[in-house]
Amino acid sequence: MIAAVHGPLVAKMPTAALVQVGGVTLKLQISVSCFETLPAAGREVHLLTYLHVREDALQLFGFTDEQERSLFESLISISGIGPRLAIGILSGATAARLREGIEAGDTEFLVTLPGVGKKLAQRLVVELREKFAPGVPAKAPMASGAPGALHVGTGGDAAAALVSLGFTRLQAQSAVNEALQELGADASVEEVIRKALRQGAR
Repeated sequence: MIAAVHGPLVAKMPTAALVQVGGVTLKLQISVSCFETLPAAGREVHLLTYLHVREDALQLFGFTDEQERSLFESLISISGIGPRLAIGILSGATAARLREGIEAGDTEFLVTLPGVGKKLAQRLVVELREKFAPGVPAKAPMASGAPGALHVGTGGDAAAALVSLGFTRLQAQSAVNEALQELGADASVEEVIRKALRQGAR
């Protein structure tokens, strides 16, 4: 099992990171929350990993810390939640906020996450709350860097990320357009994605 990767960050996208390890460049699927913590390309990065084995492919997922990876593993342990949906859920909120919502039984918050309806929100609470140690608060969310200015292609980058998370191209473009109207011209790609994910979950 590949437990973690460490090396220069070759490139980063809202849903993927390319990391060079021993002369080989690995592509890791990541959440938007993880993307927000990554350094600039060329800098050293350390990501915890989870290797998902399918008959037709090997998928490597990357995580900022053990809390995010543990939540990912807990999510995919629930029937009907695969790695893609789990990453989408983690893209809608930080691992700390997601855990807080589950521990509190806050289904109103959980249904705002991408791919989570009322029934799934209830299952998350029922099946995962008892796995978390009672009385142990979730870690505070990691502060993200200052959002970058909107640049040419921000809408396209955000839409492409949403498509990789399960949106159709039409749904992605519509959600991005609505998000940009609300957030304005100073929004970063990750802010647009988060807003669009919340809108798409309604």
